[in-house]
Formats: sequence, structure tokens, C-alpha cells
Amino acid sequence: MTLQDYLRVLRRGWWVIAGLTALGLLAALAFTASQTPTYTATATVYVSVSGDETPTDLQTGQSFATQRAITYADIAETTTVLEAAAASLGDSTGAEDLRGAVDASTREGTSLLDVTASGSDPAGVAARADAVANALTAEAPRLDALQPTSPVRLTLVQAAQVPEEPDAPRPRNNLLIGLAVGLVLGVAVVVVADALSTRIRSSADLPPAPGLVTLTSMPAPKKRSRHVARTDARLEAFRQLRANLLFGSEVRETIAVVGVTAASDSQGVARQLAAAFAEIGSNVVVVDVDLRADDGRRDRSGRRTDTGQLAPGVADVLGGSATVDDVVTLVPGEKVFEIPAGRVDASSAQRMSTPAMRKMLDALREPFDYVVLACPPLVERSESAVAAKLAGNALVVVESGATKRADFLLALELLAGVRVTSVSVAIDHVRDQDLGGGQMTRALPRDEESYT
Repeated sequence: MTLQDYLRVLRRGWWVIAGLTALGLLAALAFTASQTPTYTATATVYVSVSGDETPTDLQTGQSFATQRAITYADIAETTTVLEAAAASLGDSTGAEDLRGAVDASTREGTSLLDVTASGSDPAGVAARADAVANALTAEAPRLDALQPTSPVRLTLVQAAQVPEEPDAPRPRNNLLIGLAVGLVLGVAVVVVADALSTRIRSSADLPPAPGLVTLTSMPAPKKRSRHVARTDARLEAFRQLRANLLFGSEVRETIAVVGVTAASDSQGVARQLAAAFAEIGSNVVVVDVDLRADDGRRDRSGRRTDTGQLAPGVADVLGGSATVDDVVTLVPGEKVFEIPAGRVDASSAQRMSTPAMRKMLDALREPFDYVVLACPPLVERSESAVAAKLAGNALVVVESGATKRADFLLALELLAGVRVTSVSVAIDHVRDQDLGGGQMTRALPRDEESYT
């Protein structure tokens, strides 16, 4: 995938990224609110050695004090020092309470020792740090008291200050971490979901399929508003589809418009394509060959369409109860003629494989420049492949975001089985962010006879 492909995927899944980012922020807020504020205060003790003040003595004493400071840091957490500190506080604080709340450490390369206390009470942590530091200055020199006066001196050089701001929680840091985690998780979910998805959203998602003559992406219709451009992008897409069929595939008089599955609106595409041919003065008729006896026509939302009182149509012509002239009607307000499916029965669809179907198409080719067959779903109804073979041209309608790659390949296989060599693809209802993301070259030489 190129950088543009990744950007397209992120634009498509922006709502997932936004949702997980917001969830990360909410989790950070909840975590911050659930934490008890923690304060810290530090008292600093200086370790020194008394003696002759010659340079050599000073250097030796300083080195000794630096080494001893490490030992004194450990002594600060002993029971003797902590009990003395607890006694000086004069409250209910015990040695074990101080052991879990106080920590002593040295500054590397120096004889300075820091006693740090933590807790939820700002004044209490400062008092505890000072108490332990004072207890340490009193108890530690006794370890080195070889004489009545110990050469080691511990001096409290900085008393603990009452902290004004808690060290934890840190709302700003937590929010930044929650934002980053949510954002990264959202991007990962969108990218992985796109990689695992088998649905076709744009021409970039089409699997390798030799034999496709033309390829057209048609955007979803937009709501009318004064901010929308005067040119209807969907109308222009059908005009481009018309140009592709006329000059790219050299389409003949009959075109079979077949949806891959029931999710494809092949009926609507057939009618809009017929209207595009009528714009250039062509005499066009749309023939509904969806002859399902259970009246299984559905719109894009999956609901059954309201057919009303059935007029005679294709099923009646194939059954011999009507002629072509009896069933052709002009669509009100348009320059397009149509033939409805008619009064279908259990055997109507099977009659499409009889000479009666070819005879009907021959009768329609004389008065009309183009005959557009609106077929049922290709992978669900075998008569669609028959209609495509009789037409000699197939326009496969892929519903963006609904048609799966496996179903698309199966549709091409079905067309290859009846030797339909002129196959075009229209990806319908493509969202704006997915337009223009496909491969430009998919044509094969005209003498190509198979899809394998």
C-alpha cells in the first residue's frame, strides 16, 4: 500500500479513530479521578569528618564521608532510627508507618544524603522527612564513635518544605498518555480491519481479474444544497460510464446490467444508464428480466419494493400471452421506454433459456438503438448469466462496502462459463474518500477468451 492508500483508509475510518481517542481520554480522566493525591518532601543531610585541616586530611576525610553516606542512607531505614523519629513526631505514627513512607538515598559522588517522605498530607510528609533526618543525625555518629567525640558529623542542611502541588496524579501527563494510546489504538484497529476486510469499497480493492474491459466508479448521490457544485457528480459518472461502454468496450445493441449480489442496485443502474444513452438521442428500452416468482426484488436497504398491480411484461411475452408491442411503455417524464417483468410464475425464469427470449431480443433491436437488460443478482440466479450471454455484453455492478471479493470473482467465473468476453465493472455508491484510489489499467486484448 502507498501512503495515499493509508491516508484513504484513515479517512474512511476516522470515526473509529476519533471514538477510541475519546475513549482513551475518558479512561485517563477516570484513572486520574480515582487516584489519591500524593505529596513528597525531602530533607537533606550533609556528612562530614572532623580532623586536622591539612589538604591531605581534608581529602581523606571527604572521601571517607562520601563512602559513609551510603551506609547512613541504609541506617536511615533501620528500626532504631525510625522509632526515634516516630517518638519525636508525638502522634500515632509508628516505625512501620515511617518504613513504608520514607526513603533515603545519596547523591552520587557527594556526601549529601536525601531523606524523602511521601503521603497524602502535605504537612505530614514534611514533618516525617525532618523527623527521620534529625533522628539519623543523632544516631548515625555513634557507629563511628571511637573516641568520646565522634569524628563524623551529620548536619541537617535543608529542612523539608511543605509541598504545594502533588506529585501524583498528574492530570496533564495522564491525558497526554490517554490521548496517545487511544490514537495509536484507533489507527491500528482501522489499518488491521482494512487489511482483513474482504469487502470492495473502491477499485483499489478489486482482486486481480483479467478480462475487465472498462472500470467506472460512481459516487453516492448527495443531498441538494446551495453549497453543492452545480455539476451532479453521480450524473457525470453515468455519462462517463456511457463513454466507457461506447468507446472502451465497443458495446453492441444489448447490455446486460447484472449485480453481483442482491446488495447491488442493478435495477437503478440500468435505468440511469438508459437515461444517459437517451441524453445523446439514442432510442433506449430497459427490460426487467428479474423473473423471480416470489417477487424477490428489494431496494438497497433490503426492503421489498412495492410493485403495485402487475402489468404484462417479459414473463407474458416469453409465455406467449403477449407480444413485444403490448408490453413496451414510455417512462413518464423521460425519453426511455421500459418493459416490466410482468406476471411471473415458477417457470418464467427458465423460459429465458428458450428461443422465445432470443426472439424477443431480436424484436427489440429493430426499433431501439440500445436494449438494457436489468438482471437479478448474478451469484444467486443462473438466468443472469444467460441474459449476459444473449446480450453479448455484461456490466457487473459492485456495491461499494457490501460486495465481497469472493462473490465478485464467482460472478466473473459464471460469466466466463457462458463465454461472455466483454465484461465491464461499475462500482456503485463509492464514498468521496474512496474515489480515484484504484488501478487505471485493467483492459485485456479483445481476443482474450477466458478469465483464468
